[in-house]
Amino acid sequence: MASFDMALVDELRQRLDATYEEALMGLEETDGDLLRALAAIERRRRERQEAMEGGELIGRAVGMAREGKLSGLEVKLGDRTVRRLPLPKGTPAAIAGAVLSAVLSQLSVDLIPKESAGPAADESESVVEEAG
Repeated sequence: MASFDMALVDELRQRLDATYEEALMGLEETDGDLLRALAAIERRRRERQEAMEGGELIGRAVGMAREGKLSGLEVKLGDRTVRRLPLPKGTPAAIAGAVLSAVLSQLSVDLIPKESAGPAADESESVVEEAG
């Protein structure tokens, strides 16, 4: 565990109203680089907020499905509809499955091989899967 100058911690706390824990995690993640630590803390906060909003959306969808007020989901990327998912009435489990299916269909996985002595050590393979 690295030790960081308290001035860096104070700077992060002042600029972002960060907790000591956030400041330390940001500095550890970025090897003490102040600018990168600021960006890391902002990214982590944004990801946390997006996860909370996603959970609230799923909660509302489950409630609407239980009340019979939801016929399906429409997944959008910006203004473009990516996928429409019809749902049977009163099946909250179908909502979770449909949301998971939509999210997983947009993920890509990069395979990064271990470094070897050969010339292909810098190459990586990219695998993109789409759920049908």
